[in-house]
Amino acid sequence: MKSTLFIAIAFLVGGLLPIQGVINARLGQLLHHPLQASLISFTVGAGFLACCLWLTGVGFPTSGLVNEVPWYLLCGGLMGAVFVTTVLVLVPRIGVANMLVAAMAGQLFISMLVDHFGWLGVPVHSLGISRILGGIFLLLGVVLVRH
Repeated sequence: MKSTLFIAIAFLVGGLLPIQGVINARLGQLLHHPLQASLISFTVGAGFLACCLWLTGVGFPTSGLVNEVPWYLLCGGLMGAVFVTTVLVLVPRIGVANMLVAAMAGQLFISMLVDHFGWLGVPVHSLGISRILGGIFLLLGVVLVRH
């Protein structure tokens, strides 16, 4: 039951991505540059997270603690900025569905590799026939959604 609830939450949160893509793409058009739109998007997001930390009493991480973190674990924000900027550039050109189904296919394939090999310390979930078929069907979905 717990995993079903988590999958439902993931499904609903995933539904925010096309809306975010459209909002950011429109922001990029109005500001006349995708990097400006990405900066605004991430600034608002950072402000929201700062408020959450303050309201919950969690507080901000100390610089000493951040300095102990391996450098590659600090790249998540960079990857997020690349993703958001790419989405807001491509959505007006190829549409929301094409952008997100292609992105989901890329996410699934890299996720399967990360799971299979246990990269970055995640628990190993070996590739099986059902996962391979799921990847193939998702690629077929990319082709079908495109036309």
